[in-house]
Amino acid sequence: MSVLRFLTHTVLACWVAVTAVVVATALQWFTAGATAEVKVQRALNAQKEANNNSITDSWQDPGDTPQQQEAAAERQRNYNRLVLKSESANEEMSEAIHLAQIERKHFWTQIAVWAGLTLLGGALLAEKTGRSRRSSEGLPWPRAALGERDDSTHFHHSGFKTQPQDTSIREEKWCRDRPRKLQL
Repeated sequence: MSVLRFLTHTVLACWVAVTAVVVATALQWFTAGATAEVKVQRALNAQKEANNNSITDSWQDPGDTPQQQEAAAERQRNYNRLVLKSESANEEMSEAIHLAQIERKHFWTQIAVWAGLTLLGGALLAEKTGRSRRSSEGLPWPRAALGERDDSTHFHHSGFKTQPQDTSIREEKWCRDRPRKLQL
């Protein structure tokens, strides 16, 4: 097995594996984005609820009855609970947004690796195809890679080799006849 063939198969196997990883990361990113949206909505709802139930009279009047003082203390505890709930929702929201950003970065990094493997695999396959085509034409690899042609053999449409054609005779005859036609 040649090194080029081994390298081509290795790159193609990596490409298949990275394709699966990229798809899985894309799904995780979209899931993280949806989760972040839900947590943002929860945080907004908790903030609205805390703002709607804010206590404007946090101080207590010494002349309040025990029931009024108890009701004010209950409102204060309820408000504190809503503030804590809002803070917790904000923390969850920021963590979810951060996780979605991390997943997005992973996804784009993996897409870049996948694109690189795609280009490398395409180049290796093209080189493999080009080598096999050049070898079937009987051209040595280095000269064929530089674009040189081996004009010693010509193929007819039937595919059989013919003798090399001498084009120099035709060129001399044309150059010799051309000036005479101009002189007439």
